[in-house]
Amino acid sequence: MKVDFTGRGVNITDHIRSFTESKLDRVKRLIDDMHDISVVLSTEKYRHKAEIKFLSHKRSFHGTEETNDMLQAIDHVVNKLESQVKKHKNKMNAKKRSTTESIRVNVLNVERQSEARNEGDIRIIRTDNSEVKPMNLDEAVEELQKFNREFVFFRNPDSDQVNVVYTRRDGHIGLIEPGS
Repeated sequence: MKVDFTGRGVNITDHIRSFTESKLDRVKRLIDDMHDISVVLSTEKYRHKAEIKFLSHKRSFHGTEETNDMLQAIDHVVNKLESQVKKHKNKMNAKKRSTTESIRVNVLNVERQSEARNEGDIRIIRTDNSEVKPMNLDEAVEELQKFNREFVFFRNPDSDQVNVVYTRRDGHIGLIEPGS
């Protein structure tokens, strides 16, 4: 585990370095892929500040703490990082568990939706106030893909009419132009 130390107004001794690395081993046990670890230690008057950042699985973890003692500040930062990592792992495990819904629940939801449609309870729900911007077809397709939308309304400058591009179920892109 390679740790980059930076001292601002602090001489980083071997004792501080080994203390920090031993504390970071606690976090290392919780998460396998720790890299780009940076430790910034600074002192202003009587305040000792410790800041630790690292990356893991495309997510960055960051913690800062300020106390009267440098070793205590390092200990508090590592505790914060531990809780961040635990929270992240719990969130990931919860996502994994929640994706396996039972077939029975899905069937009941489909039945309820079909019953609601049969009763004639059709409601119009306004979800998005889209602004119709003038753009060509290539710009509209780019915006569709860039913002991961299902459809984009746009005013075609060639025909001066409102057109729609949308993502089809087969993965291709569809274009709707009003008929003349």
